[in-house]
Amino acid sequence: MSELGVGDARRGERRQRRAFFVWRERRCGFDRRRQSGNPAVGALEDSLYYLRDHSGVLLAVLAAANLLNLADYVLTLNVLARGGGEANPVLRGLFATAPWAAGLFKLTAVGAISLLIWQLRRYRLLLLASLALLGVFVALLLYHFYGLAVVMR
Repeated sequence: MSELGVGDARRGERRQRRAFFVWRERRCGFDRRRQSGNPAVGALEDSLYYLRDHSGVLLAVLAAANLLNLADYVLTLNVLARGGGEANPVLRGLFATAPWAAGLFKLTAVGAISLLIWQLRRYRLLLLASLALLGVFVALLLYHFYGLAVVMR
């Protein structure tokens, strides 16, 4: 046996406190691990991965949201011309003063949001926001079509 026996390595304190600093982890993108076994959540995550990896599809989603925003503005002008009202309180005041100002505000706001989503497209939350933005404008368009169908009866 050598001078250092088997138990000699364990005599001193092996676990010493070391001072070290670790910067907070910053991931750009999102983790590929599944969070849930729910098929609907899995389909949503798959679509978010697809949007992240195919920027042309994301660009099409954002362009469609902006076009639907423009269609919402035109249909709202149609409703106001027929004596209807605007449901959004912010835009109601703008439409009352100057319809072009309301249109400029709508187009600028949605365009700025689309630009922000495009610039930060590597983040999962903003990809989800792009789908939500498109969903809101699809719902608004369906609401306008329902209103037109009721009026035309």
